[in-house]
Amino acid sequence: MSNSNKSKKDKEILAEYESQVKDVRAQLVEQQRCLEQQTEMRVQLLQDLQDFFRKKAEIETEYSRNLEKLAERFMAKTRSTKDHQQYKKDQNLLSPVNCWYLLLNQVRRESKDHATLSDLYLNNVITRLTHISEDSARLLKRSKEIIFQLQEDLMKLLNELYTVSVQP
Repeated sequence: MSNSNKSKKDKEILAEYESQVKDVRAQLVEQQRCLEQQTEMRVQLLQDLQDFFRKKAEIETEYSRNLEKLAERFMAKTRSTKDHQQYKKDQNLLSPVNCWYLLLNQVRRESKDHATLSDLYLNNVITRLTHISEDSARLLKRSKEIIFQLQEDLMKLLNELYTVSVQP
């Protein structure tokens, strides 16, 4: 009778232990799945940002070229006029011609600024986003390795604890 009760109690303990181990494994798997999903979402966001800045750089480059063409076209047109000769003589006066030249020079500076901005996007921002994305993938891989090892160690410890607790 006492063997039967002891056997029954041992089976209950074993069932409880297996249930708890199953719950722990499920939690660990869920945590790992969440980590993978978060990393995938971040990598996708980084890819979207790279695409965005690549397109923005193209637009800035095109805008820069168009501003330069605009300034050059009107600069060439005004160089051939008599007012241009007067501008050379009276650069300090605030005449309409001087204002016109100031405006054209400002457009040229804007063109250079947009070209520089495009270059920054292409050579700095996109490159940095690429490195961050690669780092995220490496960290996920390494995290998975560590998680796997820790899960194995945890399961071994749980088995040891169970073995110790069952032994009289």
